[in-house]
Amino acid sequence: MKKAYKTELKMTEKQLEKLAKTIGVCRYLYNLYLQKAQDHYKETGEFLSGYSFDKWINNVHSKQDGFGWIKEVSSKARKKSIMNGECAYKKFFLKKAGFPRFKKKKNQDVKVYLPKNGETDWTAQRHRIKIPTFNFVRLKEFGYIPENAKVINGTLSIKAGRVFLSLLCDVPEPTIERAVAPGVGIDLGIKNFAALSDGSIYPNINKTSKVKRQEKKLKRESRALARKQNAKKKAGKTVGSGSSLIKKN
Repeated sequence: MKKAYKTELKMTEKQLEKLAKTIGVCRYLYNLYLQKAQDHYKETGEFLSGYSFDKWINNVHSKQDGFGWIKEVSSKARKKSIMNGECAYKKFFLKKAGFPRFKKKKNQDVKVYLPKNGETDWTAQRHRIKIPTFNFVRLKEFGYIPENAKVINGTLSIKAGRVFLSLLCDVPEPTIERAVAPGVGIDLGIKNFAALSDGSIYPNINKTSKVKRQEKKLKRESRALARKQNAKKKAGKTVGSGSSLIKKN
C-alpha cells in the first residue's frame, strides 16, 4: 500500500548549502530547457525531448568553461527537473495549456527529486533519515516516519526558510480481522412467521389460540361498550323531552 509522508527537517549548514545549490541547478535546467525548446521549435518546427536536452547538458553544456557546477549535484535531481520542464512544455505544444512559467528564485517553487539509488538510501530511524547524496539528516518530528517503511522516492523543498521532506512509501496494509458467521436462509410465511434453513421455526403469534381468545373477548367487550353508549344517549333524550313537558305545565 502506497502512503505519503511530509515532515520538516533540521539540516546542518553544509547540508543546507548543498540543498540550495541543488535547487539552483534544477531551476536553471528547467528554465534553460523551456528556452531551448522554444528556440528549437522556431528553428526546426519540431519538439525538443527532455532526453535529447539531457544528453546535450551532460556531453556539451556542462563541459563548457564556467558550467562545471552543473554536475556537482545529483544527476537524478537534474534529470527530474528537465523531465518536469518537458511535461509542462508538451502540454503547451499539444495546446492543452498555456506556455509554462519560468521558475524564479524568490518563489521557492523548485523541488529536489531523489530516488533510491543504494540499499541504505532512505533508511529511516526514529530521529533521522538517510537521504541520497545528503547522508543522514535529523527529523524535527521524532518517530513520524515508520522505521519499517520501504521508501520509494522523496522530494526536498524549502518554504519560508524551512526545509521539508515529502516521501512516498510502500507500507504493509493493515490487517482487519472479521468475525465469520455461517449464513442462514429465511422463509417468511403466513402460518409461521419465519422458517430458517437450519430447521428453526418461529410461529406466527397472531395464529395462536391464546391470541384468538383475546380477539373474541375484545369483540364482546366492544359490543357491550357500544350498547352502554347507546343506552346513555337514549336516556339523555328522554330526560330532555320530560323537561320540556314540565315547562309547558
